[in-house]
Amino acid sequence: MPVRACGYTKRMFRFVPLLLPVYLTLRLVLPLPLSIAAKTVMSLLLFAAALKQQFFLYFGGDFFSPELPVWVIAAYGGAFCALFLMFLFTLCKDLFLLAAAVLRYFCKAVPAFHTGPVTAAVIVALSFFCALYGLYEAQRLPRTADVGIALEKLPPEFDGFKIVLLSDLHISASRRADFARGVTDAANAASADLILIAGDFIDGRVDIRSGDVLPLAALSARCGVFGVLGNHEYYFGPDEWKSFIENRLGIKILLNEHTVIRHEGADLVIAGVADEAARRFPGRELPDLKKALSGISPEACVILLDHQPGKAVRNAARGVSLQLSGHTHGGMAPLLSSLVKKFNGGFLRGLYDAGDMKLYVSPGTGIWNGFLMRLFDPAEITVITLTAAKSK
Repeated sequence: MPVRACGYTKRMFRFVPLLLPVYLTLRLVLPLPLSIAAKTVMSLLLFAAALKQQFFLYFGGDFFSPELPVWVIAAYGGAFCALFLMFLFTLCKDLFLLAAAVLRYFCKAVPAFHTGPVTAAVIVALSFFCALYGLYEAQRLPRTADVGIALEKLPPEFDGFKIVLLSDLHISASRRADFARGVTDAANAASADLILIAGDFIDGRVDIRSGDVLPLAALSARCGVFGVLGNHEYYFGPDEWKSFIENRLGIKILLNEHTVIRHEGADLVIAGVADEAARRFPGRELPDLKKALSGISPEACVILLDHQPGKAVRNAARGVSLQLSGHTHGGMAPLLSSLVKKFNGGFLRGLYDAGDMKLYVSPGTGIWNGFLMRLFDPAEITVITLTAAKSK
């Protein structure tokens, strides 16, 4: 049987959102000059939007991958995101009113601010508009982003070497074979020397999701296609997915191991580690960078695939030149991104210096069904061009 998400994660995503309609009922709905019946209906709608995960679990059969029509997933996902944004906008409004009240206490010249039905209507309209835009960005095919990265240890023969990085595809009931085919076509169009995938290929079991993933078998690069498992593969059976990805898709999964890319007589090492999610499940091989780098010369230029970016500084101390990660989805939305960054070692998206190592965090090529929104945070297919930097 596939391994599912841990109980703590399920409880957090199923019950914490119920606090949102409570706050909105108290601060947005009750102050409105409406009848009790109207306020009750509005409050019930807010609570219904907050029950997305319960709905997905009961009717779709799974917390992370509800097997429901795409329009149902999108509609309920959009409603939940609108609820979340409504909460954020209302919270900002209340913090502004609180700050103004404190200032007025010390300085009577500060005007008194009042909010009413017009403010509530603006908050609701803005929340739904942003949620629809965020839903569109979450579900569209990703754009291609070009990034140049200079590495001190890079052999001169690899100067101009091109890598396509994919991450967090989350192929699921809401992004099926047509999405995988579109990503594959765009990745192949980049004519890269190497394609790397930083985990979270899927949401769903192999027996349900295999047909949607099969288009990835057409991914092609001169030096091959390699990847690592993400936390979501562990939720749906890492052994089954590793076998399927390697045997049916032709993508080598680097599980605490490395491979050597030879180009014009020079070598570039590509290493990969197990995901941190393995620690939640007894019997799984844990992340082991020492094992992954075993036998590698200290002078070698090493590119490491690690699904989560949080250990970048520690990985840099092991002599890695470049780490490629995902997992953060770029934060997905303002304010929420600050929380995502905090739980990922201070990394969110883009290129970082982590000690003597470069770190690139992909914002993701897809997105998971738990939060179907990308607000000012577009997905991307990253095309990385390596250059040999001069030693300091």
